[in-house]
Amino acid sequence: MRAIFSPMSVNDYCQGLDDGKITVNEDYQRKSGLWSSMARSYFIESILLEYPIPKIYLYSNVDLATRITIKEIVDGQQRSQALQMFYNGKFRLSSKLETEEFRGRNYKQLDGQYQSAFLTYQLPIDQFAAIPDSEVRESFRRMNASNVPLNDEEQRNALFQGPFKWFIQRVGRRHNESLRSLGMFSRRDLIRMVDTRVYAEMIYIIERGFLTTKSTQLNDIYRIYNTTFSSEEKYAELLEYGVSEFIKRDDLHDKAMVRPHNAQMIMLCLIDDHFQLGLVGRASEAAPDVASHLSSRKYAIDELVSSISDPESFPELAGYSAASRSGLNVGLARATRFLYLRQATT
Repeated sequence: MRAIFSPMSVNDYCQGLDDGKITVNEDYQRKSGLWSSMARSYFIESILLEYPIPKIYLYSNVDLATRITIKEIVDGQQRSQALQMFYNGKFRLSSKLETEEFRGRNYKQLDGQYQSAFLTYQLPIDQFAAIPDSEVRESFRRMNASNVPLNDEEQRNALFQGPFKWFIQRVGRRHNESLRSLGMFSRRDLIRMVDTRVYAEMIYIIERGFLTTKSTQLNDIYRIYNTTFSSEEKYAELLEYGVSEFIKRDDLHDKAMVRPHNAQMIMLCLIDDHFQLGLVGRASEAAPDVASHLSSRKYAIDELVSSISDPESFPELAGYSAASRSGLNVGLARATRFLYLRQATT
């Protein structure tokens, strides 16, 4: 059994939805309304910019009473709802989209070229026909069974659709190519959303200090800001400064320093030095022995780099080199890295 690839323009698809010729199969789909306004906006923006989107799956079924073929949506309800709402002028795109021409606009307010791009976009659709419903269910069971399990960041991205999630996404899009060129992230890291954890953890540390962060803790901050994120402007300024300054500073781009766990702390050091957030005091409380040691000795960035690659030659930096090799999300290790790097970079 196989599905037939049957692409369809957005215009034809939305007409089918409006006419009732394409409907939701509630046996497959979750309840509507799960996507946030920002999620819908991001999806529509992807279409307007002609990026590829995931496939929509339909099941063609003949209504024996009316002899009309009805196409049931078995995967793609949220995407279909977003398309139909925008097509019918019942949805306005978010004012926080990256593309200025789209911000706050509905379909009729778009320039003609973008209206045309939306209507003519070819939706990737696979269609099941002339097969029992049980075979469709088996097909999806097999597809799901062979999927690569989502990592923690991908699960958070799927679970939370509020302003904090979309803020973190925007931070990433602005800087990730520059950071990838420095070696901080690989292509795979960016695909699997490793960057989103780095930025979310930075906000977590600014708000709560140098604590161990696991999935539960990060989920908590996403949950708190899943409805409103009144501090967005503040954190936009802080992260923009920290990331931009790190990118500018050639002296901080050694291979060891651009590894995410060290780069993250360096960015926080730069932010703390510029905005005086008091992170030094909080790190000293978390790692008092390190703070005491550094009160009488100052280390340069090249010494820290060398201690990572050759710890035996720098026994006095054993604490830093150990914190840079293991326990990367542990509060004590983070506070240790921060205190050494804060002294060496500012």
